[in-house]
Amino acid sequence: MKNILLLGILSAASAALTLPAQAFPHNHHNFHGVNGTFQRSGSFQNSRGGQGTFSQTATHTPGNTTGSTTVAGANGHGFTHTFDNSWDKSTGTGTHESSTTYNDGKTSSSQGTVTKTGQGDYTYDGTHTGVNGQTTDVNRTSSFNSSTDTRTVDSTYTNPTTGKSSTVDKSVTYDPSAGTRTVDKTSTGQNGQSVTSDQTYTKTNDGFSKTGTVTGPNGKTSTDGSTVTFTKDPNGDITRTQTSEVTGPGGKEHTGSNTETYAQSLTPGTTTTPQAQP
Repeated sequence: MKNILLLGILSAASAALTLPAQAFPHNHHNFHGVNGTFQRSGSFQNSRGGQGTFSQTATHTPGNTTGSTTVAGANGHGFTHTFDNSWDKSTGTGTHESSTTYNDGKTSSSQGTVTKTGQGDYTYDGTHTGVNGQTTDVNRTSSFNSSTDTRTVDSTYTNPTTGKSSTVDKSVTYDPSAGTRTVDKTSTGQNGQSVTSDQTYTKTNDGFSKTGTVTGPNGKTSTDGSTVTFTKDPNGDITRTQTSEVTGPGGKEHTGSNTETYAQSLTPGTTTTPQAQP
């Protein structure tokens, strides 16, 4: 289901620019292998007073996945995000299109093509247009090493007007036996300065925990950690609670929390044979 892969890698980015991460559903991968419609809706709030509601739907048919997310935040902030992803197994190619319309009338969009280059290996070439009309060329390579259970994703973002580029190099290593996922990322700006992030996610009985470090271009390092839990009430509604703590280079601590309560449903169509995830 490369359509779902595109949703996870490409579509969420523009939506995540404006609202907390908890405002966006996390388990589209439950949709793998099933033709039908996934829906989720609920509310969110955080310890800084931010709150709002969201609704999301994604419909999968053979070779195509479409969907939309609508988020309404406080003080009129919000957006509607739509996407349309396709995959042609016979040619090993797919397309991605998405757009986001914010409540102030501004829009952003992205479009591109995915090409399979090997077993578990892909490239993406596309463009992103920001709310100011500025376009960015996006080039990405994704490869999987089955012997180490590691996926490497290298992305380059180029301003076609200036020719200047920034890069994000990421590796994700899975250890199913330990229930862990390690994400190492280096982001390098157009000025050549880099920020590195090393994070480890560990599965727990009712969610997961995260610990890690972030090192800035000045070489100073902060540590961060969070705990996410999921609970279900008698009505079947799910509450996702996240608490986090960041300790800066000088030892100053910052804490925060957020919650998301939602109902979700999956209306399946014809069951298909799941394809290997890239």
